[in-house]
Amino acid sequence: MSMSGWRRTATGTALAVLVLTATTIMSAHYRQHVNLLTAVLVYLLITVLVALTAGLPVAILSAVAATMLLNYFFTPPLHRFTINGHANVLALVVFVFVAVVVSLLVDRAERRRREATLATMQAETLAEVAGSVLRGESALTEFLDRLRVTLELDAVSLLEQTPDGWQAAAAAGPDAPLGPEEADTVVSASPSVMLAMNGPSLDENALRVARAFAYQAASALRAERLEVEAEQARPLRELDKTRTALLAAVSHDLRTPLAGAKAAVSSLLSDAVDFSEEDRHELLATADESLDRLTRLISNLLDMSRIQAGAMLVHSQDVDIDGVIAQALDSLGPGGDCVRIHVPDEICTAYADPGLLERVLGNLLENALRVSPPEQPPAVVLRCLPNRVQIRVVDHGPGLDESQRERIFQPFQRLSDTSNTTGVGLGLAVARGFAEAMGATLEPEPTPGGGLSMVVSLKVNASSA
Repeated sequence: MSMSGWRRTATGTALAVLVLTATTIMSAHYRQHVNLLTAVLVYLLITVLVALTAGLPVAILSAVAATMLLNYFFTPPLHRFTINGHANVLALVVFVFVAVVVSLLVDRAERRRREATLATMQAETLAEVAGSVLRGESALTEFLDRLRVTLELDAVSLLEQTPDGWQAAAAAGPDAPLGPEEADTVVSASPSVMLAMNGPSLDENALRVARAFAYQAASALRAERLEVEAEQARPLRELDKTRTALLAAVSHDLRTPLAGAKAAVSSLLSDAVDFSEEDRHELLATADESLDRLTRLISNLLDMSRIQAGAMLVHSQDVDIDGVIAQALDSLGPGGDCVRIHVPDEICTAYADPGLLERVLGNLLENALRVSPPEQPPAVVLRCLPNRVQIRVVDHGPGLDESQRERIFQPFQRLSDTSNTTGVGLGLAVARGFAEAMGATLEPEPTPGGGLSMVVSLKVNASSA
């Protein structure tokens, strides 16, 4: 019997003793006003109240005690346990029968009510728990603590089968975690998951609740394991995605300049055609341009691999930004001649790695030249702020929606360019990686009138500011 059951029995017994005693004293004191029928009805009422309060065993004892009191105090001859008259014998027998039957009915109704209340509470608890598990709101420890409180347990552990034996995946209670051999009750949820519980012995209803909790706990544990496995597999998926994109880039974008250079050189080496000096120069220029493009593509691939591996070497120093812009334009070849430059009259100095900054600006300008219409070439705007230097590479191309502006910095993204001959989609990813390695930022913003501007924000050396 549980602690609450003992308390109920003790309370009902005390009530029966006190009420029967008080009723007998009062009825004996007013004996001339109380007959046997009245006393029978009063004691029957007391028996029903005891049945409601303390349960069937105490109610039957109360009925027997009430019968003896009726016999001794109210049935002639008084104050003796003998009965004078068949009617009185019949009255007492009927009283005992009615008292027992009423106690049985009342006790059964009370049990049904308590079972219904308990079932409702358990169903509500299980529904709430199941919902929280499905929504991913409850941690396993909180989940087990709810079970411990619901069933009035001392400790609960969720055990998982491992090569080293049963191990606690989660636990609740001061004595947790428990092993299978230390637990008072063990409920299996699957061959590899079980609940170990310490506390009062559980009846069939409580065991049913515990089993339901065990199944939900096993589901929650599986969900946690799947989430961990998914998190661990994410780098592999990203690596596979990068590898697939790299293979696509090699098969399409790297092949094109290589094929152009190969065709030009093979033509020059062929004896089948006698090329003029002008044709020979054009073929050499084609090969040179193709090899330059191939060099940029391979450089971007190598730079991206260094950025992702965290192996960038940065040598920051005070840098004249005008000179770095000029070097970046020279690296573009003839295409850099059309870029408009807007720089202030004073010298702008920032704290950066000159080689990385040149690559950042070169990639940004190459991308701007690719998307800008011929009549609206890109521009470079330099601003010297009190503690920052801003370099804005402005184009008037098709621009991008706000939702796409961060995607262009992901490797192998060419949202505004679907050509297979203009790069592998690494230029902007490399540019941002180099900028962040120097402690700078690279952010896109819309160009007034249409297009996209890339803003490089560089730090200024505090000691030289």
